Amino acid sequence: MRMASNCYPCILDRAKFECDLVFSQEEEEKKKAAMEELLDYMACHIGGVPALVGTERENIIKRRSKNHDPYQKLKEESNRVALDLLPLAEEFYEKADDKIEALIRIAAAANSMEFGVKGHDFDNSTFAGVFLKTLCEKLHGDIGEVKRRLGSFSNIFYLTDNSGEVVFDLFVIGKLLEMGKQVVVGSKSEPVLNDVTVRELSAMTDMEVEVIATGNVVGTAQEHLEPEASALLFDPSWLILSKGMGNFETISEFEEKLLGRLIYIMRAKCEPVANVIGVSRGTLVAKSI
Repeated sequence: MRMASNCYPCILDRAKFECDLVFSQEEEEKKKAAMEELLDYMACHIGGVPALVGTERENIIKRRSKNHDPYQKLKEESNRVALDLLPLAEEFYEKADDKIEALIRIAAAANSMEFGVKGHDFDNSTFAGVFLKTLCEKLHGDIGEVKRRLGSFSNIFYLTDNSGEVVFDLFVIGKLLEMGKQVVVGSKSEPVLNDVTVRELSAMTDMEVEVIATGNVVGTAQEHLEPEASALLFDPSWLILSKGMGNFETISEFEEKLLGRLIYIMRAKCEPVANVIGVSRGTLVAKSI
């Protein structure tokens, strides 16, 4: 997926959000310098992949602030919120007549846990009040095809996205293991945005599931893939469950190589992604490719 016109202000809005996280009110000149460097970069990289332009934003802000993980506190808070809500997800699953659809809904609804996306309002303190409602929203996708693929594949490569939502991902992964699936989880090799890293995820679970690094960029970009992740991604015996918009933005650039074994799961939180998928912004999505 390539930059749309409204990607540019969104990337800048998020840069301002992050500058406010890492710089004090008295450091206005540092904020301006970071924003101006990002503007220069964007002017020279018209039409790129939004997630990769966003990666450069992250690099600029981390380098200028000397803060290697600007979202650390928000990530920790999101995980606490998600753990408090996990019993609601478990109850939702247990009461569901269609267990597979319930798992997909939990995974997609959890993708709401995202900061700084223009037009998407999220706050850790209020998510509990809307979580159950989100689980029951309209889901765009062919659940029948999702079931068919889950039945056809023994191996699943599960690409994670944000902290907080990964608490629910681990619940989903646990159920996949109970179904007899072999699951390998792909997470970030180092902090980027509020995405969960391999180290963070490994510390969160005692399940017998392998966690590998996909790379250090927003999403899963072919040219930035770690070798082990690349081997699984392009192995035709593995079904890929891809969480979130960053993964969609990057993987959609080479998804023709993954036909018949790729499922995007997300909340389409921005207009450009929603438009490409063909849904209204905010829709829960389980799109098979």
